[in-house]
Amino acid sequence: MLICLTALFVLTQDAPVPALDLAALGESIEVDVAKITGRSFKRSVKIKTTTAKQFTDYVIEKLAHDGGTQRMAQDEKIAKMLGMIPRDLDLKALTLEVLAEQVGGFYDPPTESFHVVEGLSEDLTRVVMAHEFTHALDDQYRDLDKLDKDCQYQTDAQLALHALAEGSAMEVMERWMMLNIRSLDMVAVAESQASFSTDTLAAAPPYLWKPLLGSYMAGQTFLRKVEVRTLMTRPAEISGLDLAWAKPPVSTEQILHPAKYWDAEMIDLPTPLLTDTSRLPQGWSMERRDVLGELMLAIMTTPIDQREGVETNPLKLLAIRYTNPAATGWDGDEVLLLKGPEGAAATVLFTWWDDEKEAAEFAESCEPILARIGSDGAFGEGQELSLTLSVLGQGVVLGVVSAPKEIEGLDCPALGKMAFEGVKTVR
Repeated sequence: MLICLTALFVLTQDAPVPALDLAALGESIEVDVAKITGRSFKRSVKIKTTTAKQFTDYVIEKLAHDGGTQRMAQDEKIAKMLGMIPRDLDLKALTLEVLAEQVGGFYDPPTESFHVVEGLSEDLTRVVMAHEFTHALDDQYRDLDKLDKDCQYQTDAQLALHALAEGSAMEVMERWMMLNIRSLDMVAVAESQASFSTDTLAAAPPYLWKPLLGSYMAGQTFLRKVEVRTLMTRPAEISGLDLAWAKPPVSTEQILHPAKYWDAEMIDLPTPLLTDTSRLPQGWSMERRDVLGELMLAIMTTPIDQREGVETNPLKLLAIRYTNPAATGWDGDEVLLLKGPEGAAATVLFTWWDDEKEAAEFAESCEPILARIGSDGAFGEGQELSLTLSVLGQGVVLGVVSAPKEIEGLDCPALGKMAFEGVKTVR
């Protein structure tokens, strides 16, 4: 799914602000960021201004260039078939609207430059620049673009990487703010933030806003090595940032349960699932293979009546939880988006759990979601909806098939057995 790596979302102002000399502002900030991290910049970083419209155009161009437009369309199909977003939602349009409303700055790895959105106050601009300078520094040492492309076909791994990137930038940004506390008017910064529009974000479904905010909030919490962060939680150690970048977390499970990454005795790597799609019925083929992970499965299993927009009050942001009991105990998954003859479509989700109890708990949480999907009917005119929910030991198979009656259906439990037999071989 689309999460804009290396962007800082601070909400944009409508009030006119005098043009700023970004190069002059950036000189001392670059020095501070290098001092805080203990790393020198290898190359100079270009700083530019942009508008929200130009940022949106940048995202659209990047999506088209990297194949992201197609992946987002596939994400939308999967999310709708699994009941994660309303069927009438235009995911791309809403995503772009949210990004345009919220963005304050972003770093572009291919050009090694960062952009600050016009209209921010001077102090808020300085804060944004500290964040983006951190991305630039991390990129010079770790090649963010390569890391991102290496996991672009696994939503879970990509979200984990984004959480590391944004958590790192948030930690350094906050240290920079403390270092410069005397020259920053923090009251004015807070007041300007409070006056910004959050209408689009507040109305967005959790499928969109939770991964977006989670990359910052949960990423920073992960680096602080706690599951629940409060105002009293100690900052992350800079050495910890370096260790995490040397071997990035591979799943949102590790982000949400830091001990499964940081504690040598509790390290928990995902169990890989790989379904043999060559044995699909005639006329059926795979359109997309992905791994959703704990964070996305927590969103999927959130009851419909609890899927609310986000409140941007700082204390309430700290209180947001990015997992739930149904998704805890995740050990691996694979989701397949399949297309069949005459417009038939299917999404089949295979999940593997730490034990049979966790598997049963997840399956139980899926029952009301499937009931809602069923009540909404098939996804195409002249089609029928077939729903599957099977518990196979530690594995759970969830299938949503929308196809004309005469089309040969899918045996989702049989596909699951193949996937789970592979797990036993791997383990």
